[in-house]
Amino acid sequence: MDGGKRSANAIPPRQGDDLTLLLVSPCRDAGRKITNGFKFSQLTLPVLASLTPPDVEVRAVDEDFADIDFSRSYDLVGITCMTATARRAYQLCGLFRARGSTVILGGIHPTVLPQEAIQHADAVVIGEAEGCWGALVDDFRRGRLQKFYQSLYPDLSHAPLPRRDLGIDRTVFNTVGLETTRGCPYNCEFCSVTDFYGPQIRHRSVSSVVEDVKRSGSKLFMITDDNVTGHPSYSRSLFRALEPLGITWVGQSSIKLAQDRELLELCRKSGCGVLFFGLESVSTSGMQSLRKSYQSIEETEEAIRIIQDHGIAFHPSIVLGLDTDTKGIFDDTLGFLSRNRIPSATVNIMTPYPGTRVYQRLKVEQRLFSNDWYYYNHKCVVFKPKHLTPDELREGYQHVMKNFYSLSGIARHFAWSLGMTPVIPKRILFFLLWNIAHRTLHTQIDGVPDPSDSAAATTAPPDLLIRQPPVSSIL
Repeated sequence: MDGGKRSANAIPPRQGDDLTLLLVSPCRDAGRKITNGFKFSQLTLPVLASLTPPDVEVRAVDEDFADIDFSRSYDLVGITCMTATARRAYQLCGLFRARGSTVILGGIHPTVLPQEAIQHADAVVIGEAEGCWGALVDDFRRGRLQKFYQSLYPDLSHAPLPRRDLGIDRTVFNTVGLETTRGCPYNCEFCSVTDFYGPQIRHRSVSSVVEDVKRSGSKLFMITDDNVTGHPSYSRSLFRALEPLGITWVGQSSIKLAQDRELLELCRKSGCGVLFFGLESVSTSGMQSLRKSYQSIEETEEAIRIIQDHGIAFHPSIVLGLDTDTKGIFDDTLGFLSRNRIPSATVNIMTPYPGTRVYQRLKVEQRLFSNDWYYYNHKCVVFKPKHLTPDELREGYQHVMKNFYSLSGIARHFAWSLGMTPVIPKRILFFLLWNIAHRTLHTQIDGVPDPSDSAAATTAPPDLLIRQPPVSSIL
């Protein structure tokens, strides 16, 4: 599957300057490409292309939306990889290496498991590509490609603008991905963002963001930051600069935004229509276990009211399967969403990604029953819950999805979105399409790994897990 092992020294120097590079974001399963209709804007490959020397011919494919042209030959192939797409990424490595291409793997999964990734590729980028990608390309040309490349927490103020000419940075409504910051100080047990991007928030210059917006040719944006309001002074400057541009955008934020009315108002005036919030749990015990900003239902519901009263729709992300969850969590979740007139929500089964503290804890507790990364996709159960059986968790997740996104539920959500002020037609359409797309999501369960099947537990040997260096990747 790895296309044969090759040493870095086995790659000869390149003669001349002509070099072809293919950048790939793999799908999860090439046999049945199923998207929920809302894949967020692709920024990884446009950013990587911008770091590539200008004399290199660059092509890019987001495999969720387009097929790879295997009839062409490429000198270099760069593949970005998340945990759920690792199986497909490794398959592509084998296919391209068999055709004579040199393959580079990067992304969050190879950063956490570089020793696993290098078994399938010629080189692995550990962490963010800024600061090392140019050196990698030069080393390849000189025939001295190394196995690992790394750049710790690069300075984003000097990062080039992403290339917008590749045609893969836009999604529904011509939404364009936009990045302003990286890093998160919260360090949640099940999240890898802090370990990868660091606890300090780094940001692009406001002028760079404004220039990116102007060059994009779009009026609708998805800000991909993990917390667009995490650095309040920067956020104030950013929002004031965005307001005159007349754009509409969605993003992610901490619920603590409700405590800063001035920042909340600036956020709305800058064009924000929807914010995603990592609520994670609707139970007090769950909130306390996760050390959330608000640790009671009453405080959380008041924060939701404040945010939505300011004209910003509240889109929560909820995780089912926490150690505090019992059978009652499923109906409690539905009741919470209805009571607070939530028009859309992301509901996930807790997924213990490699590299996170929850993965290590469950591994020590011998509660993981699969390391087949294909099932690490928020919809499958790969561990033994504390107060539920795996089947109870899976069926409870389907119960929440089926009821929240029922036809009657979608009708209620549509009515709630109509009642939000200011009235933003694209926001209303966004909610409608989101609801329709997620109506079928709960049926897209791939056979769940059987806890009694030991063969399902050996994608990567335990000793391949490398926690250091704790950085993420833009590749």
